[in-house]
Amino acid sequence: MSVQSSIVLATARTLLNDDAATNWTDASLFPKLQQAHKELQIKLRRAAAPVMKNLYVEIVGANTTAFATPPADLVAPIQLWETTSAGAANTYALMTEADPLPNVVATATMVWWAWVEEAVQFIGSTAIRQILMRYWRSLPLPAVNTDPIGFINGELYLAPRTAAIAAGSVGQAAEMDALVKLADSSLVEVILSNRGRAPQTPGQSI
Repeated sequence: MSVQSSIVLATARTLLNDDAATNWTDASLFPKLQQAHKELQIKLRRAAAPVMKNLYVEIVGANTTAFATPPADLVAPIQLWETTSAGAANTYALMTEADPLPNVVATATMVWWAWVEEAVQFIGSTAIRQILMRYWRSLPLPAVNTDPIGFINGELYLAPRTAAIAAGSVGQAAEMDALVKLADSSLVEVILSNRGRAPQTPGQSI
């Protein structure tokens, strides 16, 4: 379970030697935390962490060439499947990504999809179809100190990275460098925590 943003901000202040919030208030640190949060999302997507994946289902009409209501947190599609409008989960057929979409006549199935200008596009079909999409998502950025950060053990990276960005913003290059190294040293642990069960080597524990 992820911690609240207040934990990250308090730890960042400790790393900046400002526990009393004399120089670094919540208001001054939140933009830095949000930047660090965006960076961690990218790193977790690159590591294929399940927390950065989501599913979306939409029933699309005949001759439809795009989703009517694509998910607001869509970053990029991973894979799509299709079935009939009332098809069961075990009837989904894998769709094929193409770039560009082939110039073919529409049939009763979609078959093809493409990712064009940050939107999923189809050739369309002659029948109503149900589309299932697995996709990379973005997580909400914390805005108040009671917001959860959304990552298990994410504070291990976010606190020093937030502090590093803060130190850099006031010209403390040496402090920033040390804090960047501290954040980076925690990244493997954060990635493992958010990838689910890690494979075990016989005779060892992680």
